[in-house]
Amino acid sequence: MTCAMAGDLIMKEESEEVLLLEAIESAVELILKEELDFNIMAFESLIDLVDPLKTLPDVALNACKTIVANDTKDKSASEIRGAIAALLRNGSLHDDEGDAIISDFNEILKNLALCLLSKTFANMLNKRCLETAIQDNSEWFLDTLIPSLVDAVKSAKDRPHDALYASDCLSNLLRASKDLLKRADEENALSALEEAKAFGSTHHKSLANATEKGITMLESYS
Repeated sequence: MTCAMAGDLIMKEESEEVLLLEAIESAVELILKEELDFNIMAFESLIDLVDPLKTLPDVALNACKTIVANDTKDKSASEIRGAIAALLRNGSLHDDEGDAIISDFNEILKNLALCLLSKTFANMLNKRCLETAIQDNSEWFLDTLIPSLVDAVKSAKDRPHDALYASDCLSNLLRASKDLLKRADEENALSALEEAKAFGSTHHKSLANATEKGITMLESYS
């Protein structure tokens, strides 16, 4: 490789890093706003950012790693994970008490958070880096994500699209980590997935299909 080519490569990597940093910071600014429509814009932008079909593949993968990484110095990543946890656990980002409109916004936000996780884990599993990310941030995956994802699957009859993304997440996470497989078993994920599949088989075919890998892995584990 010539010096010129090496220089171009370094500039390309630096520009991609700047692009990622700016995109993450912009999304966090929107997440921290009280207005729910700005919060929705934030998650929509993050979903595009982790999608290799909508941004540069290297940028998409690094965005995935940034979102799930256990980097205490990266406040932006911590804010994103905190927002995801709040939506999955509490159903809202803020202390909203509310009317039907606020409730609808929060349901959209929760679905977007699950979509973001689904795309993130799929990309990382495909690039064979999900297992390492789980090991580096095991507490978040074990104590926050797995219970919340199982709860989302249990809501299949009322929130089938949430259950679809949650089933996708579980399938990819269980393939990447035996520890998460054990944790999901402790949370009775198998029965949740089986009930979601039964509902999906007559009401939501994509949901039924999404549950199959997780069911197979949990049946083998049990």
